[in-house]
Amino acid sequence: MKIIELKRPLAITMWDSSWLRRRYAGGGFESFDRALDELKERGYNAVRIDAFPHMIADAPDGSNAESFLDVPGVSWHKYGFAQWGNQWTVYIHPRRDIVEFIKKAEQRGICVALSTWLKPTWEHRNDYLEGPESLIRIWDETLCYLRENGCIDNIVYVDVHNEIPWGACNTWLYNRLAYSGRTEEGKKRQKAFYRNYFNSVLHELKARWPMLSFTASLTQDVFSAEMAEADLSEFDLLDVHFWAEYAPVDFLKDTGYREHITSFGNPGRMYLDDGGLGYNGAGRRVPGDFYFEKTNEKIHEAWTRSRGACEEWLESMIESVASAGRKYGIPVGNTEGWGSVIWLEHPMLQWDFIKDAGMIAAKLAARHGYAFTCQSNFCEPQYLRLWRDTEYHRQITDVIRNGNITY
Repeated sequence: MKIIELKRPLAITMWDSSWLRRRYAGGGFESFDRALDELKERGYNAVRIDAFPHMIADAPDGSNAESFLDVPGVSWHKYGFAQWGNQWTVYIHPRRDIVEFIKKAEQRGICVALSTWLKPTWEHRNDYLEGPESLIRIWDETLCYLRENGCIDNIVYVDVHNEIPWGACNTWLYNRLAYSGRTEEGKKRQKAFYRNYFNSVLHELKARWPMLSFTASLTQDVFSAEMAEADLSEFDLLDVHFWAEYAPVDFLKDTGYREHITSFGNPGRMYLDDGGLGYNGAGRRVPGDFYFEKTNEKIHEAWTRSRGACEEWLESMIESVASAGRKYGIPVGNTEGWGSVIWLEHPMLQWDFIKDAGMIAAKLAARHGYAFTCQSNFCEPQYLRLWRDTEYHRQITDVIRNGNITY
């Protein structure tokens, strides 16, 4: 399948690395059957997952492995707490599970977009990548493996690298970009380098796999800069991620969002000063979520005040992406958005503004001809109260799927 063949928009969700790393009791993905049945029940017909190509493909010495020891501690995969991915030390089985997952999704009429964050396990396969040739190789071997196992027909597109050029898990690329971007001249060389890097990857994979669609997902800041300067003709589609928290009104300023929500789970934020309230005796230390109730209240008040301005900004971004799609004659969409980048499943935190932002964006995306649209980057079983609001999901997926694709 090529995404350009779509007749109607996809209601898509991002299951990142969670689909594989949370396959234990209480993780949300213990049963693929149950997770996918619930996804379909909510009206979604597509899902974007981390394919772990660096683990499905052979290691540089030609060996392959069926299981890897997954140890939390990278990015948001903190021990004992995780938004995405895994919070406990477990074994994962990428080669076995991706075949099972794709086939079960296909049985339910749910197509799969493949992506990668190149997350490490104890074996650190991500550290063996070097140059575009390595990224091409692991994706080519992964797609060959999926074809051999009868999974290739249900792939709607391949995102060769989540949110280029960011992603510290691509160690070689991250080190090259960090080194080259310290001066203005260095930043120019940096941009030229990563453009050439990803364009060469896309060009080669498209040549090898003409029946598939390829892209590299972007965040709004990179997209805005690239549209002014770069050639995106190697992209078969655009998946541009953006959130209202980056709108010029900065509705999250002074709410405690950045101090308390985005930092939660970091070892240094497990216990905080209680501001002299005297909690916990003379120690005056409180759990990291102590301020969540007040922060939640401030955030929802700020959203109410800034909702109109945020909606205007979201529409300007959606129109900009749609315009880029028309320029290059390719479909566009978003698999990560729309209210805030970070939110948590927690008793003191409510999902109202995340739901509202998702519905606003779904209507705007349908109006501007998006080919695939998400509810948020939290639409997964581990976010229990959002996930369990089945009626809300049906309402938003109806909006998404009843739009018209234009490009």
